Amino acid sequence: MKQISPAIIMSFLVPAMTLMLVFGGVARRFGIDARGLKWGAGLALMSLGLLMIPVDSLPLARWLAGIVDHWSVPLVAILASAVARRFLGIELLRRKDWQTAWIFGVGAGLALYPQALGWGPLDPYALGWQFGPLFIAMAALTALLLWRQSRFGVVLLLAIAAWHLHASESANYWDCLVDPFYFLISLGWVVSRLVRAAATPKTLTATAQPDTLTRADYADDKAPS
Repeated sequence: MKQISPAIIMSFLVPAMTLMLVFGGVARRFGIDARGLKWGAGLALMSLGLLMIPVDSLPLARWLAGIVDHWSVPLVAILASAVARRFLGIELLRRKDWQTAWIFGVGAGLALYPQALGWGPLDPYALGWQFGPLFIAMAALTALLLWRQSRFGVVLLLAIAAWHLHASESANYWDCLVDPFYFLISLGWVVSRLVRAAATPKTLTATAQPDTLTRADYADDKAPS
C-alpha cells in the first residue's frame, strides 16, 4: 500500500481550513451562526469534497499545489487556531501569540523575499538547504519564545520538525517558516496596527485635553486663597 506523504495531506488540509472559514464567514453575513462541532464537521466534509473534485484526473487540491508549492507551518497554525476558535471555542493561540505570529511573518518575509528577488547582494534562501546560521537563529528564537511561554514557540518547533519530516513540498527550511500568503497577511496586520497607533495619540490628546483642564480648574478651586 502506497503511503500518503505529509506534503499531500497539507495540500488538502490548508485549502480545506481556508474554505471552512470562508463558508463560515459567508453564513454569518446571512445571519447564520455557523459555530459548533456539527457545523465544523459539515463544512469540513463539504470543503474536502470540493477539493477532491477531479480536474483532468487530478484532484483540485493538487492543482492548487501546483500553483502554491508550499504552505508554511505558521500559516497552518494560524488557520488551525482560527478554525478551532470558530467551531470548537478553543483558543490554540492567545492574543499575544497572534501578535508574535504576525510580527514574525513580516520579519521573515522581509529577510527573505526582497533579496531572493535580486534586490540585494545576498541570497538568504540558500541558507535553508542545510544546517547553518538560519537554523541556529531559529533555534535561539524558539528557545526564547518557549522560555517566555509563548505558544508561537511551539509553532516554530513544529516548523523544525516539519523540515526534518519533509512535510512540505519544498526541502528548504525557509518554506517551512514563511510563504507569500503568510507574509502578505502579516504585513497587512502590521501596517493596520501602525496606522491605528499613529491615529490614536491624536484622538487621545483631543479627548484628554478637556479633562486635563477640568482637573486643573478643580485644583485651583481647592487651593487656599
